[in-house]
Amino acid sequence: MVKKFKVRVNGKEYIVEVEDLQAHTQILQEKTPSNVENVKTPKVEEKTQSKPETEKIEPKKSSSGSHTINAPMSGLVLKVLISQGQNVKPGDKVVILEAMKMENEIIAEVGGTVKNVLVKEGDNVDTGQALIELE
Repeated sequence: MVKKFKVRVNGKEYIVEVEDLQAHTQILQEKTPSNVENVKTPKVEEKTQSKPETEKIEPKKSSSGSHTINAPMSGLVLKVLISQGQNVKPGDKVVILEAMKMENEIIAEVGGTVKNVLVKEGDNVDTGQALIELE
């Protein structure tokens, strides 16, 4: 089975006739036959990107039964979404923290009543710094 292809080489266009590529191959260039050697190339495996590992920071439980919500990363406190005395449930958003130009929602891992709000909007915090105390 013969297939015809248009090929452009160095700005010049050629019409190429190709027969079965598994057999011996010849190219006719301007009616002049040229032998072609088939070269098998190794298959390159596509790299997959692995997901970055994340470290879960567990809330600290003090001896008095209260829990502390800590900053999982350093950044800027954009919003404090709760206030002292407010009841929170596990999964409630408590603080919006900006790190590397991205807003990160800090979530309460446990429920309770807000005992102390230890940061305010505009504060810079370090990794592991206490943000909220729950009881």
